[in-house]
Amino acid sequence: MYANDVEAENRIDDLYMVFVVNNQKYALSSKYIIEIIEMLPITKVPFLPKYMKGIINLRSTIIPVMDARMRFDIEPINYDERTCIIIIENNNDKIGLIVDTVNEVIHISPEKNMNMDSNQDEGKSNFIKSVSEINNDVQLILDCDSLMKIVEENNYAVDR
Repeated sequence: MYANDVEAENRIDDLYMVFVVNNQKYALSSKYIIEIIEMLPITKVPFLPKYMKGIINLRSTIIPVMDARMRFDIEPINYDERTCIIIIENNNDKIGLIVDTVNEVIHISPEKNMNMDSNQDEGKSNFIKSVSEINNDVQLILDCDSLMKIVEENNYAVDR
């Protein structure tokens, strides 16, 4: 690999999509994001945790869908024209994350990130990997591995 290739790869790894849930900005590394889609009809599946809204059929691929508000223990709201689903992939697992709105894609260099303390309550997942301040805005950077545990634990992924 050439030096320019490594530099380009590092720049891509530093790209984050910023989205909003309950007026709070969150960022997720673009390397996990497959696409952003408008709301689709969601098929409810019995016995799922409340934050799992069900499944969608996206171009013949069945994808479980999680409501970010409910997963972050925030009061749910009615979906509107700005509500969208971010399709995320990690370790060959896919999940749709329903968010209030998507804002932008930004560059966040690793030296601007402040890692969160890994101490957490027993049984509670910590979805926040780090915090960064960009243009006087606090960006909570999500840990995709923690966010995706529900898919891995319950083997929701149908198409691998």
